This record gives sequence, C-alpha cells and structure tokens, in this order.
Amino acid sequence: MRGRIVLALLSALIAAGLLIVMLILGVPAPFAVAWTLILLAIVAATRQAFVDEVVVWPPEAPRAEGRGSDVSRLAWAINTRTGVAGHVVVRRVQGVVRRRLAHLGLDLDDPQDHPRIDAVLGDGVRASLHAREVQRVDIQRVLDALDRIPIDTEETA
Repeated sequence: MRGRIVLALLSALIAAGLLIVMLILGVPAPFAVAWTLILLAIVAATRQAFVDEVVVWPPEAPRAEGRGSDVSRLAWAINTRTGVAGHVVVRRVQGVVRRRLAHLGLDLDDPQDHPRIDAVLGDGVRASLHAREVQRVDIQRVLDALDRIPIDTEETA
C-alpha cells in the first residue's frame, strides 16, 4: 500500500513538473494539460505491474476444509455411554489383526486356523471381534493380545 502511494505521488509530481515545463516553453495550455493527462493515464494503467512484483496466476484453489484425523474419527466411533465400538474401529482392528497374523502364516477368516489363532491371541479374543456388538473392553483385549505377538517372524522361529 505504501509503495502505491509513493508511486502515485511521484507520478503526480513529475506530471506537474512536465506541465510547468511545457507552459514555460510556450506550449498552449489545453495541449499541455492533455499531454499531462495522457501521461497520468499511462502511469495509472501500468502502475499495477510496478507495485505487484509477484503475481500468482492462476490463483490457488481454495483448500478443502479439514475433515479431522484418523485418530479423532476412531475416538468418536466408540460410544462412551454404552462402550460399544463402531464398525470403523472394529474394521481397523480386524485389519491390524489380519496383518499381524499373516506374518505368522495364519488367516483370520480360515476356520482351520481358528484353533491356532486362539492359541496365539488367547481364548475368546478372536470371537470377540466377530460379535454383533463389540465393546471397548473387547477392543482393548484384542490390542493387548496383539502386543504380545512378536512383530518379527524370526522371533517366532
């Protein structure tokens, strides 16, 4: 803003000086005023390029409003009043269980692996993930059981 004011004042002073010089040299007043107005119009038209050195085009697209993080969505997926975990939490925990059991060569959906999975996770842990209403304590039990499983396949051999 300050640069625009300085530029406008400087161009007005130069125009006034040129007007006075033309009048002293004997140029008719209407002709001198016309040329001064033309000079001011040219400066006004080109002033934008001198002031805004950084012009971003096309303008940046407006950013989408943040929808929250995965952690906040998972936190809201557990009903604090009843303790029932929502399907989002259950699916995420099941995905983690599937990946951890896959390292051991076990499949959560294969009925033949269920006895071995129960041996690794503990009794009732696998079944609690497939209940109609999974409680917060069930999720906590599953996560605790997952913490007891070694991450590296070399540790289990």
